[in-house]
Amino acid sequence: MKLIVPVLNRFDLLKRMVDSIDVEATVYVINNSGVRQDFEHGNPLVSMHWVDLPSNLGVASSWNLGIKMLPFESRWFITSADTWFKPGCLELLNTAKPDALTLSDEFPYYQTFAVGEEVVKAVGLFDESLHPIYFEDNDFERRVENAGLRIDYLPLLLGHNNSSTINSDVKFHKANERTFAVNRDYFVSKVEAGRFDEGRWMLQVRRDNSWD
Repeated sequence: MKLIVPVLNRFDLLKRMVDSIDVEATVYVINNSGVRQDFEHGNPLVSMHWVDLPSNLGVASSWNLGIKMLPFESRWFITSADTWFKPGCLELLNTAKPDALTLSDEFPYYQTFAVGEEVVKAVGLFDESLHPIYFEDNDFERRVENAGLRIDYLPLLLGHNNSSTINSDVKFHKANERTFAVNRDYFVSKVEAGRFDEGRWMLQVRRDNSWD
């Protein structure tokens, strides 16, 4: 299994996630911290592939990068650094279908999920105008529904520290108060305009919504 995981900080939680993996896996870490990490884990089932970035790509762009790095997969498995897997979770996730968006059946639904190749072919990738976080999942799900494709929910056995990044530093709280409203307004504008397009990365949005 190949797992894509963006991380901004809390590499201690990333280690917990890696150590909980109970299948053979390669973990593709999208390191958005801007700092190269000395990371060690003790899980013999896991190999690591690191992408060290100079600044924070944000959630949508990180998920997209993971998909772009692995273009020949039938499904892309994406998880959060602050999640951990209980026995059997990843075996169940591996049943995700190539023609479906597969989510956890418990909130937050995108804590660990899978995107099938037929979904990406039909609706494209996540909207990178939603930076750095929030509403990229709502927008994608809406586009999948509009395309008439499957959204499956699995009873994944997960633990999760919700919003661990935002809760880790008061500066992220303040930044999120601002960018949450901006992203909400953009998402609402797409809904009101009847837009189901992928959107795109825009320089001014990246600068204006920066948490760097």
